[in-house]
Amino acid sequence: MANTLYKGDLAEVSFGKETGLRIDGKTSQANWVHTSVSGNTSLLTLGADEYWTTTGPDLKLPDNILVGCTMRIEGGDAYSADNFATTKRTYYITANDTGAGTITVQPALLTAAGTATKDNDNLVIDFYRCPTFETSMTTSNQQVKTDQFIGLLNEFAIPEPEIDVRQQHIVGLGRDVNILTSGRETLSGGSMQLNAHTLRWMKYALGGHSAKSQGEFAYSSVAGTAIGGFPLNIKATGSSVSATLAAQGYGVSDNTDNSIGATDSSALTMTGNSLTGNFLLGGMVANDSGTDITFDTAVATWCENALTTGGIFKALSATGAVLYGSYTGISSATVSGCADIDSGALARAQTDDKAVYLLAAVTDDISAGDIRIKVGSANAAKFTAGTSYVQIIDKDKHTIPGQDAAETDRQIFKNELRRVIAVGSANGNDADYIYVEEPLTFDHTSTSCGVERLQYTGTSNQRGSPHIDATSKELQFGVTHTLFGHNVLPSFTVEQSFRQKDADVDSKQLLRLYSGCKATEATIDADSEGEVKLNLSYEAARHYTATTNTMKPHRMFDNTAESAVNRKISGIAVDGEKPYLFQDVNVEVFGRPVLRGTQFSLSVTNNLESRWFIRGYEGTTVDNDQIQHGATQLPLEITEGKREYSFSMQVMVEDERLWDELRTRKHHKNTNDITITMTKVGSNATRETATITLEDYTITKSEHQVPSDKSPVMADVEIVVRHMKVTENSPYFIL
Repeated sequence: MANTLYKGDLAEVSFGKETGLRIDGKTSQANWVHTSVSGNTSLLTLGADEYWTTTGPDLKLPDNILVGCTMRIEGGDAYSADNFATTKRTYYITANDTGAGTITVQPALLTAAGTATKDNDNLVIDFYRCPTFETSMTTSNQQVKTDQFIGLLNEFAIPEPEIDVRQQHIVGLGRDVNILTSGRETLSGGSMQLNAHTLRWMKYALGGHSAKSQGEFAYSSVAGTAIGGFPLNIKATGSSVSATLAAQGYGVSDNTDNSIGATDSSALTMTGNSLTGNFLLGGMVANDSGTDITFDTAVATWCENALTTGGIFKALSATGAVLYGSYTGISSATVSGCADIDSGALARAQTDDKAVYLLAAVTDDISAGDIRIKVGSANAAKFTAGTSYVQIIDKDKHTIPGQDAAETDRQIFKNELRRVIAVGSANGNDADYIYVEEPLTFDHTSTSCGVERLQYTGTSNQRGSPHIDATSKELQFGVTHTLFGHNVLPSFTVEQSFRQKDADVDSKQLLRLYSGCKATEATIDADSEGEVKLNLSYEAARHYTATTNTMKPHRMFDNTAESAVNRKISGIAVDGEKPYLFQDVNVEVFGRPVLRGTQFSLSVTNNLESRWFIRGYEGTTVDNDQIQHGATQLPLEITEGKREYSFSMQVMVEDERLWDELRTRKHHKNTNDITITMTKVGSNATRETATITLEDYTITKSEHQVPSDKSPVMADVEIVVRHMKVTENSPYFIL
């Protein structure tokens, strides 16, 4: 007989980012319409030209998945009565109909129904509790972009809802409960324990994140060809572009090829090029000095989009290493006001016949929390939604929390990496923009940064794709991620599904989404038992239940991470699935290595608090509603409290050092940082590595008990820490 039970072997879990949504206003109501008002409810109908709608218009989001999200109108023109900047009016979404292309909000808009929208009537849905949409979704095959691999799970618990049921005892009606009422719901108790093949979850515990890859490269397997198109900012429209270009091989001794006379976009060829492998393609430069870089031909003849008032350039060292620099102006073939970001970048760019690439311009300033980047319509059209990534290289720095002797010692460049989930269109009034799956962390001034287009390739490192060589285990084009304490924690969505049979989606499934999740606590443990373990506890702000069989769950290794390239996308790269092991961990405390440590534990606690607010709900609720009562019974937000760090270890006692540290109450404010270094198995210098740095710390406890069994004296040491930073080199663009 067929199985009629939900079983663990047919359970799936994955997670995804959360991002906001927006619609730019547009004359003639092409983009959105305030359709009608009913009581205290407004119905909005979206246009078919938006990056998150299709013809119909159908939404690229499941039915009612937006319930509980908040919406604003920004830059109000015809809708000035609802403009958030002046009125602070915020609306709660109580329904969305995918097939009808509508959103229902409360309270009702003040602007009369039927009012024609204008260019500045922008509709914005906040990112919190809003799962990233899946570009390929249809009404009959609904999904959100929860395609990320959680990890090598040993244990996993969902934040199951608990309803506060109020028991009313009424005077004069006996001793039994007379009335039961259902109040607020809590969504706590989510947890996971995994063998750490990456420390990606520390991002969600700390909040701050910068990332930097080696950037985009051209690639050829046969001299004279380029596979997969030219780098983003190389002009390749029409049959050919006349320019003097140069190419230099990546990661090899200086082998500049300066004989490229033209590029042909239709055939993806570069006339005269003799290089193979990965190489930097850019304008050819002449000898120069001072702060100028002089190209052999005008920048505009070969560069798609570069700001004349400032940006970023890229060159390679004599050994083929990546070097970034900045500039402040462009005039014909001269780039002026140049300076190093990486040491030696300018000198290399002033060396005769070398290749220098100008990163594509960001043509408008970016604010922290933005979900789109303005890069111009020509470059925006070169990104592919869902498979392209954008890297922001910024010459400006961000100061992270720390107690280093000098402030400059704790400054990091504001570099960021994001997956592109949509490209704007001319009909949507946003053709200059690309949209990303997670809000940006930093402010970026347009004249201080530039962007590159990145993409994974499957079983190779072509064009700068991170890759782990199957034989040598060498990490090629590794991405450096820096994680640090930040004011705001990123939220995420967890997807969990049960099936009764190992087959395609049918009615016999239970699929649940938990959105607005935030990390309550994260712990990293290592002992002599084997793998480094990462434990995470989290809370959710909302749960969503698929009540029809139109929802398609992610089956990680059947239809999500089923290929080499998709494994990279999901965060479980081939040959990157091995966890960090205890024998490959090095711990240094008080300025010396711990040689006889038996275990350590590091924890980050965020002291989250779920919050409910008074927000009346006008509408009907039926049993098959995915989210009951317009989500008013669920917490509207989860706020971060004080962050606390702690570190403990157990060591065999060799001398009096630990006791003296405790006895003398030493406070290591600017010296002798605690460092925990983890390295994957292999012999190459370029491997997956992670370094945790703890600074400004002191011992709170160090027990030296006399062992009753005459064994070596063990010390249980507890340390309180003020600041923490994590640096990891991995094969993943995003965490």
